[in-house]
Order: sequence, then structure tokens, then C-alpha cells
Amino acid sequence: MQIIIMTDIFGLTTDIDLLAVSLSTELTRVTVIDPYEGYKQTFINEQAAYDTFMTQCGHERYISAVASAIALSEDEVVLLGFSAGASAAWKAIDRHSNPLIKHCIGFYPSQIRNHLDVIPCCPVTLVFPCEEKHFEVDNILSALASLKQVHCIKTSFYHGFMNSLSENYSLSAATFFTDKIRNKIKLDNIGILN
Repeated sequence: MQIIIMTDIFGLTTDIDLLAVSLSTELTRVTVIDPYEGYKQTFINEQAAYDTFMTQCGHERYISAVASAIALSEDEVVLLGFSAGASAAWKAIDRHSNPLIKHCIGFYPSQIRNHLDVIPCCPVTLVFPCEEKHFEVDNILSALASLKQVHCIKTSFYHGFMNSLSENYSLSAATFFTDKIRNKIKLDNIGILN
């Protein structure tokens, strides 16, 4: 199996490194896709990270990078994305026909609000924060409710809760969901995060 991790706007971080190492085994290959082509970044705050993301990568280029990584896959694939990475994965699996994609898991994919017409090719689990600055989470959950392969979870945490560099980081939430993800035997199971 291959797990493709798509980072948020912070790119490669210690959290991502630790997650990738914990998921990598003799039978599981982990690939990390980030907006900065493997170069670690240092940001003074989230706004600086967002500005750099938009100038150095942007959403469309990130979607292309994720789609390319999927196309190169030769094993069964689980996609695991965070924020911009989750949104890129969502677009990359739109009407895709690759039967190797077994599950797409996305944490706080805020750009999904602009792509509600996506028809995913595989089971999808989306983990939303309790609220977002730019849209009503409940409206997006309602819009996604008709998609049979899409399972949504609304948490009591805020956007970025999995990233220790985020102002909304939650150790308890990050620990809970990371423990669920590390149970990779069931990572292709849509109910794994329940």
C-alpha cells in the first residue's frame, strides 16, 4: 500500500515528518507532497504561510502535483490531506478512474466550498472544524450529504488543530486523530475516524 500525505500551507513540518515515519513500514510506502517541492519553510505566522503558499504554489498547481503523484502510483493508495492538501486531493479525485485509490481522508479542507460539484472516485472521509472564517460548515455538510461515498465529521476544534504550528492546534485532537490514522490496517476503511 502507498499513503500519500498532502501537507497544509506550512509544508514540511516536524509533525508531518513524525506522521510519515510512523506510517511507513516494510509493506507501506509513504510519499509526502507539499507546496514547496520538499524545501522546508519557516513562517512567522499563518498569514505569512498563506502568502507564501499563494505566491510559490497556489491551489491549481497543488492540485496538479497531487494528481501527478496519484497517476504515478502502482500500489493501492490512501490519500491523507490537511487543509490545502485535503482540498487538492478532493479536486484530484474528481471523476478519476484509478481503481487503486482506496480512501481519501481530508482534514479541514476549506477550499472544498468552491468545488461542491466534485464526484469522488473513492470513499472519502472529511474532518471539519467546528467553524470556518469564510463559510458556514453546516452548509457544506448539507451540500455533501447527498454524496454516497462521502462521510463527514464535524469536530469541536478549529481549523489547523492537527498542526502544532497553527494558532488553533489542539494536542488532544491531534493525538486522538493521529492514533486513529496510525491504525493503518484499517486506513482504507471509511469508518476509521469514528
